[in-house]
Parts: sequence; C-alpha cells; structure tokens
Amino acid sequence: AAVSITIIALVETLLAGKVVDDMTGKKFCTLDDEATVPTEDEVELYDEYILSDYDVPTRSVVAMSAGNLISAFLGGFGGCGLIPQTVLNLKSGGGGPFSSISYAIAMASFVVFFAPLVGKISQAALAGIMLAIAYDTVSWGSSVEAIKAVINPSSHPDVNGRAASRTQRLIELLALGISSYVCFFGNLAVGIIAGVTFQRGLLSIYKRLDSGGSNMEAAY
Repeated sequence: AAVSITIIALVETLLAGKVVDDMTGKKFCTLDDEATVPTEDEVELYDEYILSDYDVPTRSVVAMSAGNLISAFLGGFGGCGLIPQTVLNLKSGGGGPFSSISYAIAMASFVVFFAPLVGKISQAALAGIMLAIAYDTVSWGSSVEAIKAVINPSSHPDVNGRAASRTQRLIELLALGISSYVCFFGNLAVGIIAGVTFQRGLLSIYKRLDSGGSNMEAAY
C-alpha cells in the first residue's frame, strides 16, 4: 500500500506540472535532459546544494517529500500536487509562489474556521465542478494524435524527429488504452505500471525482431 501511494503521489505531482505546461504552452515543468544529480564526490566538496540549481520536476518531488516527512512526524497525512487544484489555480489567474501560499492559507481557514459553511455545499455542485476540471485535465489532443499516428505514421515522427512504424504506434495506442482502463476501473498505480511495462516490453521485443530481420536480409 505504501509503494502504491508513493507511486501515485509522484505521478500525480509530475502530471500536475505537465498540465501546467500544456495549458500555458511553456516547458517549465518538463524534465530537462541536461539536468544532472550531484555525485557523491561533488556532495563531499560542497556542504549544501542550492535547490534552484535543479529543474522544476526535481524541486517539486523534493519539496513534496520534505513536506510529507514533516507531516508524518506531526501525525498528519501525506499529500502531493493535485491536478484539479492546479487547473483551478491556472483558470483563476494564479501561477506563482503566492498562489500556492494563498491556497494553503485558504485550506487551513476552511478547516479551522469555515468548515460548517463548506459542509453546506451540495454534492451535486461539487460533482459538476469536478467533471469540468476532469474534462480540462484530459489531454484530448495527445489522445487524438495517438490515433492519427496509427492511421498515418509517416506524418507523425517521434520526439527525436525519426519516422516510426505503424506497429510502434499501435503499441503506444494499446498502452494508452490499457492504462486508461486499469486506472479507471482499478488502481491508478497498477494502471500506470501496466501501461509502461506493456509499452516498453512490446517495443523492446519489436525492435529486437526488427533488427534481427534486418541482419538476416543483410547476410543474404
């Protein structure tokens, strides 16, 4: 259970950052390929590292881990970056550190002072808000692109600009379907792991078979 919660918290936090990038058209929360983690020798040379030297996803995970550790010592529950609250924050015009601080203060105020008023909000109203946020959260464009890539793979190269076969695109689409199904009807962590394992495994097998066939043709 602890491992599942950890995976869900990490994925939810990183996905919240990805949603920010998709909604703003920027790449602040995208993993930086050039970002490096200090080695043991580098740690011995410096007493501490400035957290701003790391990319945004790394800082987000470190901050979440530190917050959960402190919360556990104080007898509280763990938490993570949440996509619905992130979307609502952006829709309301937020986007900086002050908006996060305001959210924390507002949540504490609702729990301590305004709990009776919040309890009067109907479940129907809350459900409508969650449905609207869920619709905005889904990456509809990427899902449609995955289907188009299967139909016409030549016009949809991979992230490196290289052409991908229809089989590769079909594997990716099947991984998307498996993850969506398991996450919706089962467990989020299991769905993510199943989708990634399915995609990586089949792509590895496909590449081995494809390279083996090419070697056989070259031999003849």
